[in-house]
Amino acid sequence: TSNVTNGSKPYIVEDRPMISRSSGDRVKITHTIEPGKEETGCLTCFYAPPEYPVLAKCPCFDFPEYIVNEIKASQYIYIRENSIEYNQPTLQPATSNTPLATCLCCGHSPNVIIVRDQISTIYFDDLLMDSVRNDTRPCNPLHTFCCGGHGEEVRLESRFCWDGCYRGRSLGSEQCGLMGGCCCCVPCVPVGCPQCLCPCAARKTIYVEDAETAVQIVTQARDDARKRLQVMER
Repeated sequence: TSNVTNGSKPYIVEDRPMISRSSGDRVKITHTIEPGKEETGCLTCFYAPPEYPVLAKCPCFDFPEYIVNEIKASQYIYIRENSIEYNQPTLQPATSNTPLATCLCCGHSPNVIIVRDQISTIYFDDLLMDSVRNDTRPCNPLHTFCCGGHGEEVRLESRFCWDGCYRGRSLGSEQCGLMGGCCCCVPCVPVGCPQCLCPCAARKTIYVEDAETAVQIVTQARDDARKRLQVMER
């Protein structure tokens, strides 16, 4: 069933207060944070021609200018009244437009790339909001100039055991197929274990332009929401 919301009244969820909103028909955005800018490093001197995006695999070429601009336009970080929402888009081939390309490339275009949005919403009572910190690598400007980068890093995480382990999280159906929400590799993950080997660790990285300012904004918004809605840490 569907219900028409009343915009003049707050939307209250008693069983999980953090989902509540101050207005029934909208979610209030309290702050915006400037996303990190992706840099390719000092070796990259040219945009790949639009017809040959595969040249971006070469050290001296970036992706075609149109797709670089589309990626930048798609990035955002919103601090909402009860959560943080952000988009860290990636790339994917466009759909094929000729029968030959459909047959040879399994339905994908061989020379057109489009943006694939990766939108995440994390409510302030989520396990990931236990700790918000600046996790920018040392000498980040130098590393970015030489090897490229995505900006400064804000880490959302949940640790225990004297900060030596991350708590484990169940993975959704997108990552685990038929196992769905019951899929979790291990209940805890050592802090030094890389994300690619242990995706169920309770940690997320958000790339921003100014990590110190972003940490202050997110932490203050989280604490204010928990206090306002009388939500305790999970």
